Amino acid sequence: MPKIAKIEITSLEYILDAGKGYGNARGVNNRRNCSLIKLTTDDGVVGLGDAAGPLGVIREYVKLLAPIFAGRGLYDFDIAASEIRNRMYHFGSQGHFIAALGGINIAAFDAMGKTLGIPVHDLLGGRNPRKLACYATTGYFTDNPKAGIAAQLAALPKEMFAGVKIKIGASVASDVQRVREAREVIGDDMLLMVDYNGNYTVDIALESMRAIAPFNIHWCEEPLPPHDVAGYAELRARSPIRLSAGEAHCGVPEFKQMIEARALDIVQPPLTGGGGFGEMKTVVQLAAMNNLRVSMPCWGSAIALNAAIHFAASIPTWPHTDHSPYPMLVEYDVGDNPLRDQLVDNPIKPANGEIPIPAGPGLGLQLNAGTVSRYTIGH
Repeated sequence: MPKIAKIEITSLEYILDAGKGYGNARGVNNRRNCSLIKLTTDDGVVGLGDAAGPLGVIREYVKLLAPIFAGRGLYDFDIAASEIRNRMYHFGSQGHFIAALGGINIAAFDAMGKTLGIPVHDLLGGRNPRKLACYATTGYFTDNPKAGIAAQLAALPKEMFAGVKIKIGASVASDVQRVREAREVIGDDMLLMVDYNGNYTVDIALESMRAIAPFNIHWCEEPLPPHDVAGYAELRARSPIRLSAGEAHCGVPEFKQMIEARALDIVQPPLTGGGGFGEMKTVVQLAAMNNLRVSMPCWGSAIALNAAIHFAASIPTWPHTDHSPYPMLVEYDVGDNPLRDQLVDNPIKPANGEIPIPAGPGLGLQLNAGTVSRYTIGH
């Protein structure tokens, strides 16, 4: 049986020019990053992973965890990870510790798939025969007056996507204006989702949702901070629009709280931030047990995107039906990001409202060494 010989991490960062940052209700971000995790087996197979979070924090967590995995069997991840979490219980079961552990999990699955010559989705339970619908994340806040929401949406190749998600959450008046502009550009038939990035309290979120409801909003994402479980449950009971969340949540315990509180309509399990394939598979099973929909979030590197697609492809249709009212959606951020478009030689691109499933063993990635070298920072 192959063993884990070593685990390494490389911090990658792309800094956008002034005026080209990605803004949300909490502010403007002008950096895209990737914690590139390489897991090498004693047979020389290399698996790739990514973990969401501050680069320095993730790097130190991975350095802490790597020696503990060294020498363990490649297929013993769950056993080793359980021992680590029990031994390091004081780090908790959420946060960047779990994100780093999840990044190693993604790399381990990539290495398993390459070793066995099969795609990751087969390791996760198989490939659902349905096609994967895809929506675009765009419509960011910006400090460039020439790149407002209407301009961003006008530049979007709409035939590539089944829907669009935009950023709102600055104020109720702003929310209405942004949603109105979005509908004017994309028309009435395309799915439209909105993302508040957790910037509101229950009362303001409810006021906003009632104001934008006439524009046929498919879901409202993260209207509240992630810790406000009671607020989500209250809001869901009163909102005229579906609620979704998960991108800011981590690990099974946090999702268990949200699901058991009936605080969401749509569960969004984040692989690179939430704990990897195994952790998020449990979340999906909890969602199915509670008859809730699932949508795959992804805002990151090519590794994160491929992992999200394989994961989505492995999820059974729930409820099982030949007449699903809405497809499960996979997120695709359309902003400027070479760590998504150039990090690998075979980047995945949506088409006709769908996103293809990567070919080849493991995650199906062909890493571009030049891009890695160009955007490497730190040590």
